[in-house]
Amino acid sequence: MRTGSTVLRLVAAAAAVAVTLTACGGDDEPAGGGSKGDLKVGAYDFPEGRLLANIYVDWLKKAGYNATFQQLAQRQTAQPALQKGDVDVLPEYVSSALNFYQPNTATVDDAKNYATLKELGAAKGVTYYTPAPAKDNYAFVVTKDFSEKNSITTLSQLAAYSQKNPIAFGGTPECKDASYCKGGLEKVYGMKFGAYKTIVLSSQSAVDGLVQNEYVAAVFNSSDGVLSPTVGNPVVVLKDDKALNPNDYIVPAVNSKKSTPELESSLNELSKKITQDELLRMNQETQNERRPVEKVAQDFVG
Repeated sequence: MRTGSTVLRLVAAAAAVAVTLTACGGDDEPAGGGSKGDLKVGAYDFPEGRLLANIYVDWLKKAGYNATFQQLAQRQTAQPALQKGDVDVLPEYVSSALNFYQPNTATVDDAKNYATLKELGAAKGVTYYTPAPAKDNYAFVVTKDFSEKNSITTLSQLAAYSQKNPIAFGGTPECKDASYCKGGLEKVYGMKFGAYKTIVLSSQSAVDGLVQNEYVAAVFNSSDGVLSPTVGNPVVVLKDDKALNPNDYIVPAVNSKKSTPELESSLNELSKKITQDELLRMNQETQNERRPVEKVAQDFVG
């Protein structure tokens, strides 16, 4: 996100939104007796979100739960679904979830962010377990050509450029007003914007839009496979020199009514295995090599 995560990021929607949950599964699912009960695992609607949810499902099946995959949309619908119990488990991002509960709360203090998230989550019926080492912050990207021609390597430099040249921007629907994204760029950096084009987060098509000059800058997840140097896309991640996006560590979020010490122990063990290197590797496989997220998740869980 997010780093969401990564990082980071989301302002609560004021209106109630209907949630459509669609379960899916495959033929080659890991064996699991399901004797420990049913768990519905929610997935954010972007590649890494689906990857993490599939990892959680496969891991929990091996641990003896009857775990199923539930496709959700963005945080404005996913968090209410978790709080109501429409889903039981959600791979979340520390700073993004914190800013969703209480906008502009996440800081550079990782320990404080996590402690505050646990407190606010508990009040809403959500229990947060131990974060993984991997994080996914939001990143703002331009083409190498634009960066070199205009000597722009930081967000402050892009903001200065935008004063005379309001920039066309590629972002998700939630990015438009969010404090972690366009709204934050306007408030923290004073950036000026022109056209806003809706993109698919973490996608090659979003990179293509930059290269084809459909927009000057776009938002990505910093762990995206499309941004990996080995892929060779001609893009540059701008330095967030005013720390708009705090660290967004991946963290298991569980409906408190479903939380047990055994479940916590299992998901904490899984979190230890989700390192930054592993996340980058898996994202490259799913996003660039086009391997199905279900297969990548199964290989990771083993």
